[in-house]
Amino acid sequence: MKINKLSTQRMEDIQCTFGLPSLCAKVLAAKDLANDEIAALLQEPKLSDPFCANGVKEVADRLYQAKQKKEKVLVCGDYDADGICATAIMVDALRSYGIDCGFYIPNRFSEGYGLHENTVGLAKQKGYTLLITVDNGVKAKTALSFAHTMGIDVIVTDHHSMDEEVTCLQLVHPTLMGESFTTLSGAGVALMLSRALIGEKKEHVVLACVAAIADVMPLHKETRAIVKLGISYLKQGICPPIRFLAKERYPKWDEMLIAYQIVPKLNVTGRLADMVNVNNTVKYLLSTSMEEIQHVAKQINDLNEKRKVMSDDMLLKAKTLVHEEYRFQLLFDDSFHEGMAGLVAGKLAEELQMPVMVAARNQDHFKGSIRSQGLLDLTTFFDECKPSLVSYGGHKAAAGIGFSYDKKQVIQDYVNSRMEQVVFDNDSSYDVIAVERSEITIAEVESLQLLAPFGEGFEEPLFLLEKQKVQDCRSLSKGAHTKWILTDDLEAMQFQSRDWEFYNPGATLNFIGNLRINSFMGRKKVNIYVSKAY
Repeated sequence: MKINKLSTQRMEDIQCTFGLPSLCAKVLAAKDLANDEIAALLQEPKLSDPFCANGVKEVADRLYQAKQKKEKVLVCGDYDADGICATAIMVDALRSYGIDCGFYIPNRFSEGYGLHENTVGLAKQKGYTLLITVDNGVKAKTALSFAHTMGIDVIVTDHHSMDEEVTCLQLVHPTLMGESFTTLSGAGVALMLSRALIGEKKEHVVLACVAAIADVMPLHKETRAIVKLGISYLKQGICPPIRFLAKERYPKWDEMLIAYQIVPKLNVTGRLADMVNVNNTVKYLLSTSMEEIQHVAKQINDLNEKRKVMSDDMLLKAKTLVHEEYRFQLLFDDSFHEGMAGLVAGKLAEELQMPVMVAARNQDHFKGSIRSQGLLDLTTFFDECKPSLVSYGGHKAAAGIGFSYDKKQVIQDYVNSRMEQVVFDNDSSYDVIAVERSEITIAEVESLQLLAPFGEGFEEPLFLLEKQKVQDCRSLSKGAHTKWILTDDLEAMQFQSRDWEFYNPGATLNFIGNLRINSFMGRKKVNIYVSKAY
């Protein structure tokens, strides 16, 4: 644990300069932000001129040509939440622009990730002369080459890491678009093109907001504006297909609700491709019929409940395969469902605080997902092992991997050898701000929303509240959660408790956690959502 040593003078300067409550000033001082960074953080969100982004004008010009020549355009998407949202944005933009447009997202199991030669061949047969990839394409070397020989132009829009030159008509990628756009998700890139063609459409901003949260994109620059605007539009009632996926009838829209209630439900149709067709989720996002939206939303919610049972069972099995002597867990089992691999890897990586790979076997191949908890850079970790891999790609903290069964031991040996050279730095896990009880009033905690949204690169602050006497304590959900009552208007809650001791009333404890407001039956209380109690 590292406690931020804050300058009282700096906090007072921030309060005075920006007119902020003391707790907000304390958080900003702890994050060591300069005044210009704070000003940018607090300003009203405004999207950039899309034509300021490199590559956008060239794509817009090619699409204008396609419109004039009445070409057929195929949008080639991906089966995760970012890819689904990106596909919906691009398809709706092209159709609104007046282009004859189709779309296709491959089956996760039978086809796998990205653009394939078979898709290109079918597109040629159906008369498509231009393909646009969204949230994929930079790894599709063979398919891009095949499209060229077929006389089909391909525009690649993607945000995944590139390790070689991409040969296509036009590449639009955050690393090439300019400084303001480096944090965009796949749907964020699609939004830029949509705005270049038809101007801002609020539904598209909402979808790009959800996608940015789904892909845990850094909440800086253009992405911060997208997320902030998207949440405000959801509060206004924009985008019924997203709103009807929430549990509550009148949800309190914020980044947490989107991450925990919306994203899993968009992902589920891609994860369970053996049960449903993910392309129907794009149709759902494009629907304007309230009757159809309500009907399909219920189907998606029901499917997600089934997914929860499946992933919980798979998680229990995965835990039995963990060997604590290893610092990077590689977990294989014939019973594993490929679509659940990322979920299970993520939960285990968080619980064990170490990188985890979960891989499912499909005949003579393994396909799986890796989650690193930010402890490793997965874009480079497997570089020296790539000749042994069939597929690989993703981001720093999350990646997909595929390899043949006979390479399993090679992969294990490589990971174990590499990990001998790796030193984890866990200090940031408990970078906390010490507060006194008098500082955390309802008004002060509510004011933290002035700094929202929180997320990757601008994490929700962790606070340390010391020497708190417990009035009462309760074990909830058969021991899964712990609740401490500290005063009439202050409670602490730890979900999926890692600190298994049940503390008796009268104990004096220290709490590390996030501060939020809980409203029930018209009464507000400050809640500490506990990361650690001791």
